[in-house]
This record gives sequence, C-alpha cells and structure tokens, in this order.
Amino acid sequence: MTTFLLQIDTTYSVNSAAGFSLADYKDIATIAGVIIACATLIKGLFEYSYQGKQKRAEHFFNLRKKLKENAIFKKICFLIDTDSKELNEISFEDKRDFLGLFEEIAIMKNSGLVKKEISYYMFGYYAVRCWDSKNFWSSVNKESTYWKVFKDFVSEAKEWEQNRHNFNTDDIKI
Repeated sequence: MTTFLLQIDTTYSVNSAAGFSLADYKDIATIAGVIIACATLIKGLFEYSYQGKQKRAEHFFNLRKKLKENAIFKKICFLIDTDSKELNEISFEDKRDFLGLFEEIAIMKNSGLVKKEISYYMFGYYAVRCWDSKNFWSSVNKESTYWKVFKDFVSEAKEWEQNRHNFNTDDIKI
C-alpha cells in the first residue's frame, strides 16, 4: 500500500511540475462535459424547431393541395374568378366546406403557425374573389357570425393585396 501512495505522489508531483494537478484535469473534464452537453441541447432544440416547422409546412401544403385537387373546390375557384351564375348551383355543403378551408388557413395564421404573408400569397386571391362574388353567397348568409374568421382573413388579404408592391419575396416562407 505504501508503494501505491508513493506512485500517486510521484504522478502528482510530475503533473504539478507541468502546471496541472489532478483537480485541474477534473475541472477541465467537467467543463468539457458541460460544453458538450450544451452543444447537444442546442442541436436538439434546433432539430425540434425544424421538425415543428416541417410539420406545419406539411399541413399547409396539404391545405393547398386540397384547394387545387378537390374537384368541387377547383370548380368553385374557376367560377368565382368571373362570378359565374353557376355558383348558384353549388350546394350549401360544398360552399361551407370551401369557406372552412380558408378558415383553417386563417386560424393557422392567427395562431402564428404560418406567416401572414404566405397565407395571403397562397390563398388570399381566392378568398378575396369568393368574398366579392355575389353568386357564391346566394345560399350562404354572408353576414353570419360563423364566417367572421373568413371575413377578417379576407379584409387582411385585401389590404395585403393592395400593398403587395411593398412586400419582400424573402418573407414568403413557412
């Protein structure tokens, strides 16, 4: 046992002569461990944030796909461009679902899940045309409280549309 203690003392004195003690090495190891842990935490937070953004983008693009690929929504988009009288023949249920799609987008925007610029850029055109269409609203009460979210989205989209000469294309991102 005496030999072992002498060996430690010898090692200690050699390290001490080099300027580092065992306590210094322990402190360096602790600091390195904390730095690695912090770097891992920061990387994890960035990854978590990225995954959240990716899921929001996926949901947003699914809404866009629904607007462009749903046959009745596609037809409504085509008809509201000219405020066609054929809009009178579209069922209340289909119109309700069409409006509901825009309300989903507005809720995502209001919740901060999607930037307002991209919601107006991607969906504002048809929302505004829908609101301005007389024939679309033939079987739907435009002044109903239940379309308030849609109405507000349209008001904001109209304002954005009027001022869009000032918008920065770099702002069009999820």
